[in-house]
Amino acid sequence: MSPTIRTMSSLFEPLFSSFPQWKSRLAAAEAAGFTVEHALMVISLAAILLLVFIALKINRNADRREREGRPLDDLQTSHRQIRILNDKVQRLEELNRSYLNLVTNISHVVKRINAKQTLEDIVFIFSHLARNIVETDVVEFYVYDQANNLLQRVAMRGGKGKGLPTCKMGKDLVGRAASDQAITTRESFNRQQDKRRAGDDLWMAAPILFEKRLLGVIGIGKTKLADGANHLLRIIAEIAGVALYNQLFLTDAKQKAETDPLTGLYNRRYFHRISRKFVEKAITEQTPISVFLFDIDNFKNYNDTNGHEEGDKLLMELSQLVREYTRKTSVVARYGGEEFIVLLPGSSAADTFKYAERLREAIASHPFPHRESQPFGFLSISGGIASFPDHERSIQGVVRLADEALYRAKESGRNQIAVYNSSLTSEKENADASFPEDSEVILSDPSFQVIQ
Repeated sequence: MSPTIRTMSSLFEPLFSSFPQWKSRLAAAEAAGFTVEHALMVISLAAILLLVFIALKINRNADRREREGRPLDDLQTSHRQIRILNDKVQRLEELNRSYLNLVTNISHVVKRINAKQTLEDIVFIFSHLARNIVETDVVEFYVYDQANNLLQRVAMRGGKGKGLPTCKMGKDLVGRAASDQAITTRESFNRQQDKRRAGDDLWMAAPILFEKRLLGVIGIGKTKLADGANHLLRIIAEIAGVALYNQLFLTDAKQKAETDPLTGLYNRRYFHRISRKFVEKAITEQTPISVFLFDIDNFKNYNDTNGHEEGDKLLMELSQLVREYTRKTSVVARYGGEEFIVLLPGSSAADTFKYAERLREAIASHPFPHRESQPFGFLSISGGIASFPDHERSIQGVVRLADEALYRAKESGRNQIAVYNSSLTSEKENADASFPEDSEVILSDPSFQVIQ
């Protein structure tokens, strides 16, 4: 046997042991003149066939393992998709429930708004609505103060109450929602500011607008709704905008109808309307009501000397002085021209006289412009006082009697106060005049102190 054949026999001995016929054929091939080149060709071909066989085997095994593992992977994927779909369905059900709750509450909200037009009522209604619909424990309601360019917090439900009662435009979550006129979340605000302030209760804020006019901001804390809270809050804010604008419009219209445009005091119509309510209360509580009616002495002379524009300025300055010397529970009104009237609930004629005297002296000493052009060298008033129920049983009758007392004060020389059906006058020559003996003593009332 040649060396080549012997080498091949030793190399492929394990293979020949499994296939003995190959060894005998190799010996026959050597006898027939089988060369080294022939042997190499056979070896190469056998190696190639062996590699192809191994590759096919591996591929079949991989295919089988893939077919066996794929159903488990598909099942796991299906379970994940089902969980995702269930979560989405649950969120949609929650959102649908909130929308349905909002729709069913709208009619009730509208009825309550129409029945109650005060700012406090509107704030309460929408704060309660937001808390229930958006499902949050924290609600804050801000009203825009245009004069000071600030947002004033008028209601707060839930939370720690650490927030400031006012918020500047563009500052923090509420101010940013107001300045941008867009719903702002705490996440987006913190991302822009690159910081978080500790103790913040609000998670989202929506501006309250009416035709792009800022009226306020409503803010909410963390909500139980996963999605759709911003849409619900936007709807609530839009409805609140209409209600708030109507309230402001009606308040403005009502104020114009009840106040004198020049002085800002109540007008004659409002005085008679509110006085009837005070009379009903006085009858129930068995307390007196007094009326002080006065006018500016020689006001025509002031106008003729200084001009009507200066006369208007005088009326405005005098009105402010009267406000400062009158307690807040009383009603001050411009009764007509240079005539003013004060309704003093719970005040007797004696106490009202003391108040009127202090006011007369304050006006006389006040440095009004052009005061030296008046006959007395200063601005003076004359007034009359009447009381319910001592002098009359109706407020109209009390006003009429106060007017009669005023006429008597004018006839007696001006710059004095007269009480109806009494000899009491307050003249510039006799500032220490007192009530007649049957009045005994004039009680002082600390509520009539000058308001600084």
